[in-house]
Amino acid sequence: MGQQDRKFRHPTMVLVVLQRENNYSMFKEILLQYRMPSQVVTCRNGSKFSLSKATNILRQINSKAGADLYTMKFPESMSKKRTMLIGIDVCHAGPQSIVGFSASINKDMS
Repeated sequence: MGQQDRKFRHPTMVLVVLQRENNYSMFKEILLQYRMPSQVVTCRNGSKFSLSKATNILRQINSKAGADLYTMKFPESMSKKRTMLIGIDVCHAGPQSIVGFSASINKDMS
């Protein structure tokens, strides 16, 4: 094994399965500090596993790995124009609401 092979390389993705949900923010903070893309799954989510949850987790991992979640096909006339696609969503959790916003300007609007 050469010297080059011993060089540390960041993992592409770190998957953490937690027994205790109260450790979630600690793990996310540490992984963020070391700039490691991560997906943290709690046992509660794992025990109530469904195709919908699995799909959602895999989409999050795919996105964090740098891949596009969706692509759309637009009329050819739009490819010649500068276009921005904007998405806004609101999630209500009791008395609190969280707003999500994204925008894309690439040709696939992804």
